[in-house]
Amino acid sequence: MPNSSRYLGRQAIVDRQQQLVAFELLFRSSPANFALVRDDLLASAEVLRNAFGELGSVDVLGQFPGFINASADLLQDAILDQLPAERLVLEILETVTVTEPLLQRMALLRQRGFRLALDDVIHLGPDQTAMLPLVDIVKVDVAAVETESLPALMAQLSDFDGILLAEKVDSREQFERCRDLGFHWFQGYFHGRPVVLSSTDAL
Repeated sequence: MPNSSRYLGRQAIVDRQQQLVAFELLFRSSPANFALVRDDLLASAEVLRNAFGELGSVDVLGQFPGFINASADLLQDAILDQLPAERLVLEILETVTVTEPLLQRMALLRQRGFRLALDDVIHLGPDQTAMLPLVDIVKVDVAAVETESLPALMAQLSDFDGILLAEKVDSREQFERCRDLGFHWFQGYFHGRPVVLSSTDAL
């Protein structure tokens, strides 16, 4: 009998003591540990289907929350109404353009219990500044920010009372530097590469 496999990437997020605090859930279409994403909404919908349906959130996440990429389309999609808000952190992609309806939707999603994160932050432009009061987590892409520029960016975020997450932390030196700068959470190859989970459904 033929089998159809579902795949899902998962990468650890840790705290300052390097203890697990969350996972990022990543689109994967095969056992290969990379993704070719042609449509952000479809990719995120597939991740949600696999995490909360095919594979099961208990097996995928355990007790921890799951981060998932959120395009402007996903943020507005009714699929979010069917999901357990307390289990998810919606990572607002850097490609999202701020509009008044978007800000209103973000506020509504938070009221419903979702946590929101700004993804791949490398500077605070007008869009990031407008969204900052509505998010719980800021993910700074430390690989894309010049080392000498990182303290200035952290200074700009000094009034933010949420969680500052350093992503793409690939060495102990990077981890220790980011920890010294005041980051709370960390994600990157230093703490673990993504792993691919799979489930085979009998057809």
